[in-house]
Amino acid sequence: MKKNIIKTALIAFVAVLLYNCEDVAFSDDSDINLPASTITEISNETPFVGTEIILKGTNLNYVTNVSVGASEFKIIKQSADNMTVEVPRQIESGPITLFNKYKRKFESIQIIKPQFYPAKVITWPVNIQKGKPFLMIGENLDLIKEVKVNGKVVALFGAASPQKVSYSSAGVEMEIGEFATIEVTPKTGEKQTSPAILVVKPVNTYTPKQTLMISDFDAPFNAVNGDASSPFTHTTIAGEYGKALEVKAASANGWNGVYLKVENDNGGKGYDLSAYNKPHITFLVNTAGGQGYVQPIITAGGKTEDRHFTGAFGYGDDYKINTTNWEWRSYDLEKMGFPVVKGKLDKIGIQFRGGNVNGTPFYIAVDQVMITDGPLNPTIAWNCETPAGSTWNILPNSSSLQGYNQGSNYASLTGVSQGWDNKLGQASWDVKALDPAVYANGIWINFLLNTGNKEGYFQFDFGQGWMHFTKSQGYGDDYKFVPTNNKWVWRSIKLTPGEGDLSKFDPTKAFTMGIQLYGGNLAKGTAMEVNVDSFIFTTAPLDPNLVTD
Repeated sequence: MKKNIIKTALIAFVAVLLYNCEDVAFSDDSDINLPASTITEISNETPFVGTEIILKGTNLNYVTNVSVGASEFKIIKQSADNMTVEVPRQIESGPITLFNKYKRKFESIQIIKPQFYPAKVITWPVNIQKGKPFLMIGENLDLIKEVKVNGKVVALFGAASPQKVSYSSAGVEMEIGEFATIEVTPKTGEKQTSPAILVVKPVNTYTPKQTLMISDFDAPFNAVNGDASSPFTHTTIAGEYGKALEVKAASANGWNGVYLKVENDNGGKGYDLSAYNKPHITFLVNTAGGQGYVQPIITAGGKTEDRHFTGAFGYGDDYKINTTNWEWRSYDLEKMGFPVVKGKLDKIGIQFRGGNVNGTPFYIAVDQVMITDGPLNPTIAWNCETPAGSTWNILPNSSSLQGYNQGSNYASLTGVSQGWDNKLGQASWDVKALDPAVYANGIWINFLLNTGNKEGYFQFDFGQGWMHFTKSQGYGDDYKFVPTNNKWVWRSIKLTPGEGDLSKFDPTKAFTMGIQLYGGNLAKGTAMEVNVDSFIFTTAPLDPNLVTD
């Protein structure tokens, strides 16, 4: 019994000895003197933000964090007796605090008093969406002290950068259609006040998904007769772009049956509009001063639904359409009441019927039937039918250029590349101001391009700013166009007024637009050719081959 007691006591004693011999993590309250890091000298106590300073002291190789208040310095390099740090751009005056890996804290006697660069707004917003953030572009804009809109202080929206910054207009009293002013107070430098800025209706912006071509009537399509018993005819005719589909009847039959259907099932794959924001059916229509009617049809889950065009969509339709010439139309498919839009669709198409046209001549022609992610809102800039103060030749449609262009003519220029040394030709034309409310979701410039059997290049000139064609735009252009090999192709380019090359471009005011032919990145001495047609501003891309994601 005694042996067991003695044995147990020995085991407990040994366990205590072993425990006390183990390494123990030191707490902040430990009496052991862990290494502290100190600052004895600062190379510059009044540095400009964003510059580097040198700290001298002891045990600086152990430092893990350098700050003034909540502002952290970037550690560039460090050794035992000195370290180089970068002064943060967002910082106030105060002592420098060090923390090291032993959790020792040190606060300097010296006080850092930072100097700031003047903040300057170069580009004010072209409009302010009521209650929405607005963007300013300039220099050192992360060094702004305060911003007021109509005299009220507004809050920073997101993170500021030296080149651009956004502020919220939420809570500011302003009315749509009126004008507001922005006052900027920098941390150093002079205050700035904007010109009067138009307040517009707020919108939710998005990047449109890929435009889908349902039928351009140049590619093969299947026209299926409906159940109308009254006589009618249909044929392809010259449209605005290549061919169009014409349907006419000597005496329209009203609602007594459908004349004709044209549908597309995307090669049996159907269409998935699940990720689309605002799917619209968009097309060109012409009733040549008469009356006609067409309506969209969607098949989903094997069931076909049709919906109607009424005056609710802003075109004056009354279950019939009337135009003098070709007009672009866009209709919101969800607002039309289709039960399935943002989902998997088996087929999309159109059908022609008398509608509210009854007992009188029926005529309608349709071209370029598409699904666009949002309304098109087209503004035609130059249709290339007649010269535009131009050294470009206006030529009639040529069979040597494949595919379709717009109208009867196009603009053409040939030459020999001189690189960037000389401008070989230019054209320019005036464009009315683009309504900021209409184009609030973005501006696309679209045009038809054909480089013949050569190569070519030009740059846009927007009066207040010019723009080049680069690989980032989705076509592979590199300051020279990818050769089109005699084929007409679309270019749909998203414009960003107020940024980059377009920093001074304000489309909310009337402007002069032009194209300047340069050799660009084409080797000097290279024969070049550029044919263009149909320059149009829109809010969704016209090119159905452009993948916008």
